Amino acid sequence: MVDEEARGPGRPRSERARQAVLAAALALAAEAGPAGLTMEAIARRAGVSKETLYRWWHSKIEVVLDAMVDRGQQTVPLPDTGTLAGDLRAFLHATADSLDLGTARLLQSLAAAAAADEDTAIAIRDRFLAARRAALGQLLQRAAGRGEIDPGRAGLALDFVYGSLWYRLIFRVGPVDHQWADDVAAAIAAM
Repeated sequence: MVDEEARGPGRPRSERARQAVLAAALALAAEAGPAGLTMEAIARRAGVSKETLYRWWHSKIEVVLDAMVDRGQQTVPLPDTGTLAGDLRAFLHATADSLDLGTARLLQSLAAAAAADEDTAIAIRDRFLAARRAALGQLLQRAAGRGEIDPGRAGLALDFVYGSLWYRLIFRVGPVDHQWADDVAAAIAAM
């Protein structure tokens, strides 16, 4: 299968190679953290050349962020239960279930990298966080269309979900589990 969107001139990107690169980046980042990750190691683990890797991505952080977006789309689907509370519960349960130890450590490392470097923070915001916010935003827009939430509060609801998630991930004040998911869903549904 060939991806029609190549990042530049030349041959189109192979979807099989792309998936191998994304899987390699996540596995290596979970093992060594983003700081211990290199483009050479990603290429070697994925079985592609470094030239191929650099043709598609400019840095290891871009590869990791694309891998995280891809993983988020696969592991946290956009539910449609017919109610805001049900959709939020399903979305947040899937979010909690997707946070294994390696993923949690990777997200903590990304947060630390963002705090230390503005360019990294911008890349994380624009490549990863924007995609996850857009997914939840669709769920909230549907709820607004059904009259279950004021459209003006959808942005606040996004901040509430992701603010509480990152607060728990970074400062470890509580788990990101099904109880967290149920409490956040109930609080937003009551807005």
